[in-house]
Amino acid sequence: MPANLKYLSSKGQRWLKVTAAIIGGYAVTVTFHNAVGVFLTNYKGALIITSAYFSFILWAILMVFAFMIKNGWKIWGIYLLLTIIFTCITLTYR
Repeated sequence: MPANLKYLSSKGQRWLKVTAAIIGGYAVTVTFHNAVGVFLTNYKGALIITSAYFSFILWAILMVFAFMIKNGWKIWGIYLLLTIIFTCITLTYR
């Protein structure tokens, strides 16, 4: 039984969602862990080990979230905004 066409997104929106899920989710994950690392200066060893596991979980959650949003431009905007915020935190408190 074929899918109902009203629930499918266009090729452009699908491409935006896929790229936001992979690239944008990874950028948010990396900048988030850099921002957390700025505040936990005494626990660098534990932070590296914890972020190795938590970064994969966070990236997977962000990938699922990217496909839940209907508009690919919105998810790119959200991910770019989060990346800029975490980068500013990292550079400010360094």
